[in-house]
Amino acid sequence: MKKNEIDKPNDFLKLVEIKQNDYLYHDHPNDGIDLFCDKKLEEMGWHSTAFDFITYRDIATFIEENCEGTLTFNDHPMGFNGFVEVDDIIQVREDVKNFIIKKIQENKLDEYDEDQQEALEFFNIKF
Repeated sequence: MKKNEIDKPNDFLKLVEIKQNDYLYHDHPNDGIDLFCDKKLEEMGWHSTAFDFITYRDIATFIEENCEGTLTFNDHPMGFNGFVEVDDIIQVREDVKNFIIKKIQENKLDEYDEDQQEALEFFNIKF
């Protein structure tokens, strides 16, 4: 992923407003990553968090390290602030789904609660 650092916080905030319909997620200093703007990725994220070992941060880190796109950010003393635009959302969805499935399979549990069972069904995972 390409990285684009914007030095001035006000310039960055203006860019966030301009790009709000284009980015996949916004990593805000107060809230972190609490939502994927793509409905299908958001659904994957929501289901995956039924497991304590997968967070939105994990998914975002995977995207930033393994998918094509641009991370635009401002890193200042008051906190990191960034957003990600991806080049191919269909490929990102597939890659993220495979990442989540692999994490769930690697961390097999003895028992699953109702939310985890629903997530297993959503990702079509059978043990």
